[in-house]
Amino acid sequence: MDDTDEIKSLRDTSIRSPMDGNASRDDELSRLIADDYAGKILTATYKNPMSVQQISRTCSIPIAVAYRRVAKMEEFQLIKCVGYEEVYRGKKVSYYQCAVNVAKVTFNKGRFNVEVDYLPESEMVRVGEPPAEKA
Repeated sequence: MDDTDEIKSLRDTSIRSPMDGNASRDDELSRLIADDYAGKILTATYKNPMSVQQISRTCSIPIAVAYRRVAKMEEFQLIKCVGYEEVYRGKKVSYYQCAVNVAKVTFNKGRFNVEVDYLPESEMVRVGEPPAEKA
């Protein structure tokens, strides 16, 4: 297997929940950070909140994949819902922004270690109404 195949296999690796007993949180987070789509989403939404529909169009990501990836990235706190707007007859669209300033992935002694430096709350852009607090 050459380097290209190894990179492709990493990209194709499924991203499991951090609660999955088979993989540590850092392993999962490192896979997510290495994912092409996640990288495009982080880049597009850095200090520029977007809806999932806008992310899909801007990043050329299929809409279903964009929704799944945004949900997974929000679960790992890589992006954050920064507000929503009512667009049509009560339909609300959420806006997401990259919450990461710096992410470092290291591999040492057979283990992944992920360090994430989050953007300060003061640097997050608010859109429309604030998001509802999650329980």
